[in-house]
Amino acid sequence: MTIRWTPWAAASARRYRHDQDGMRAIGAAITALADDPYPAAEFHWGRYHRLRVGRYRIMYMIYGDMITIEHVDHVTED
Repeated sequence: MTIRWTPWAAASARRYRHDQDGMRAIGAAITALADDPYPAAEFHWGRYHRLRVGRYRIMYMIYGDMITIEHVDHVTED
């Protein structure tokens, strides 16, 4: 599978570049999506898929053999 980042997703991820451990975890999780685009821990709503990676959430869509990363966001704990 091919992984593509939208400009919005890249900009949203750059906001968290100060957290290098978090960014490495996000990168590893996105790379793993190429082998398994439907991991057990993910949640989907319509065409959107959501994957939680530590304190971050990755929103992505799957179109055939392409995964498009739509957004990366920090999850606030209640």
